[in-house]
Amino acid sequence: MRTVGLILGPLVAIVGTISGVGGGILADRWARKRGLHVQSWLVAILKTIALPFLIAMYLAPDVRIAIPVYAIAVLFQSSYLGPTFALLQGLAPMRLRAMWAAITLLVINLIGLGLGPTAIGAISDAFRPFVGEESLRYASLTTAGLTPWAIWHYWRAGVLLKRRAVASFDDAAGGPMLAKN
Repeated sequence: MRTVGLILGPLVAIVGTISGVGGGILADRWARKRGLHVQSWLVAILKTIALPFLIAMYLAPDVRIAIPVYAIAVLFQSSYLGPTFALLQGLAPMRLRAMWAAITLLVINLIGLGLGPTAIGAISDAFRPFVGEESLRYASLTTAGLTPWAIWHYWRAGVLLKRRAVASFDDAAGGPMLAKN
C-alpha cells in the first residue's frame, strides 16, 4: 500500500491542480461567450464525465488499472473548484466576496475532510461482515452514488442563473425578450 500512496499523492497533486486551474480557465472562457450560467453547467458536465471513471476505479481488479483510471477521474472531477469559485466571485457583491469564498471553503472542508472520511469509515465497517477486506472499496463506491445529486444541483443552478440573466435582460429592455433561445 505504501507504493500506491507514493504514486497517488503526486498524481492527485499534479492532475488535481491542472484540473482545478484548467476548469477555471475553461469556465471563464465559456462564461464570457455564453453567460455566467455556463460555469455551473460545465461543472455538471465534467462531473458527469468523471463518474464512470470513478466507478471503474473502485471496481478495478488491479491497481495497475485503477491508478490510470483514477487519474482520468481526478482530471474531470476536480475541475469544479475553478468554476465554483469563479461563479461565487461573479455573483457575490464586492464587499462580500471574501466572506462567500470563506464560507464555501469551510463547508467543502467540513464535509470533505470531516464528515466524508467518517461516513466512509462507518459505511466500510457496516459492509465488512458482508464483503470482508473489500469493505472500503464498496463504501467508497456507495458514496460516489451521491455524485448525481451534486451534478443535479450544478445543472439546476445553471438553469436558475440563466433565468435570472434573461429576466435582467427583459427588465433592461423594458419588456419580454423577443428572441427565442
